[in-house]
Amino acid sequence: MPVLMKLRCAMDFRTVKQWALLTALLTIIPYNAAQALPFNDDMVDSQLRTGSIMRPKAADSVPLGSLAFRIEKKEDAFDLINPQKRDAASVARGKRLFAVNCFPCHGNIEAKEYKGGPVSAKFMVPPDISGAYYKNKSDGYIFGTIRFGGLAVMPALGWKLSQSETWDIVNYIRSVQDSK
Repeated sequence: MPVLMKLRCAMDFRTVKQWALLTALLTIIPYNAAQALPFNDDMVDSQLRTGSIMRPKAADSVPLGSLAFRIEKKEDAFDLINPQKRDAASVARGKRLFAVNCFPCHGNIEAKEYKGGPVSAKFMVPPDISGAYYKNKSDGYIFGTIRFGGLAVMPALGWKLSQSETWDIVNYIRSVQDSK
């Protein structure tokens, strides 16, 4: 009998330990889960993080350089007139921007024989924008194509380039077209 009593005490102690562990887990897990509830996200959408201010904008005001000149569709850009003077500085800026943003696909448009860029070695060769077809297009057409993308493959770069940078690229393309 005493052996049976020892065995029963050991099982009871083990069972009590298991119940204590289970109780502790059932107490801790809901507490930890509550930490992820939405009411704990006080600073997620704070004004400091988003850069917004409390006071309202002045009536009939337009931020400089952003909404004063707004084009919604590519076709709306076709009739635009280039406001950027085509001088050496604008062409140099356009050449640098073309090298960064356009060269991978279009390649060296100043070359005598057009071959496209490094990307076009594996994919479709883009059209020669220094050729006669694009020389007969308006500045607004080239501007709209850069901002909103081409017919099939060319991505839109309007999110990446400012309007003056886009006009600088147009000036560079026009200077290359005039030199051919």
